Amino acid sequence: MLRFLRFIWKLLIVGSVFGIGYIIGREHSFEEDEEWDNEEENKSGESATPAGEPQKKSEPAAAAGSVTFEHADAKATSVSVVGDFNDWNKDANPMKGENGVWKCSLALKPGRHEYKFVINQTDWISDPKAKETVADKYGGTSSVVDVR
Repeated sequence: MLRFLRFIWKLLIVGSVFGIGYIIGREHSFEEDEEWDNEEENKSGESATPAGEPQKKSEPAAAAGSVTFEHADAKATSVSVVGDFNDWNKDANPMKGENGVWKCSLALKPGRHEYKFVINQTDWISDPKAKETVADKYGGTSSVVDVR
């Protein structure tokens, strides 16, 4: 019985060490994201509009890595943008609505990003204005924005 208790004790210790290591690793990954965000804020004078960006031409030019998402839906009570840039979290980036047009500007890392809109916390749709879409793992499509 004593051997069994020692085994359980060692198992708990090893599990705790790996659990703490995982938490520390996750905190480190967030620090890298913050460093990238700080680098983008420190850059000045650079301006670009990413190809495939769902943005109106009348909008002011966006800074490098900045993407403005826009969705028109007069009946919606809430709209958010989800994608690989926020781990598909519908609460992470709510959009602001004005006269039925919902907008949200985000600073994204360079590269291809898949995204969707979540309407009223339940309906996940691809961007009808997106120039490119890809198949998702649920049999639907995700919109694509390419940030340079």
